[in-house]
Amino acid sequence: MPAEDAQVAAEPEGSAVFEQIVVFDLGQQRYALPIGQVQEIQQLVEPTSVPDTRSALLGMVNLRGTVVPALDLRGLLGLEPREYDLQTPMVICRVGERLAAIVVDEVEDVIDVPVDCMQTPSKIYDLADKMVGVCRLDSGLIFVLDVERLLPESELEEVEGLLGVTE
Repeated sequence: MPAEDAQVAAEPEGSAVFEQIVVFDLGQQRYALPIGQVQEIQQLVEPTSVPDTRSALLGMVNLRGTVVPALDLRGLLGLEPREYDLQTPMVICRVGERLAAIVVDEVEDVIDVPVDCMQTPSKIYDLADKMVGVCRLDSGLIFVLDVERLLPESELEEVEGLLGVTE
């Protein structure tokens, strides 16, 4: 059996299959995104504030000529806010045809996902509907988020519409 088939066969039913994740910290917890949803990682640039009531929306940033929303992942997950500076990383993600900058506390690393480490999240977690799964490693648990569930493209389109941003 080829290695790729062995990995797919070893995955629990309903579990996502991907080879690498981008791991980052929020407080004392580790989260991740599948690498296929991440375009790049940059240091935070000063977002331009926008008139909006979404607490997680920090504003808009200019990413090499493309205006994208900058969102505080802490706010999206209902965590306590913290002060950010220009050393704070932002993870640039693809959400459908759009880009979004997600501000995190610290980017840890890109890691290979071991076979059999992913588990479907329990529905008792409030965050379960925004997760791909939970990655169980010897170093602890990593909550793997799905950026398309976390930031629905329709909401990004609405924010862009408020500002008159076109693709």
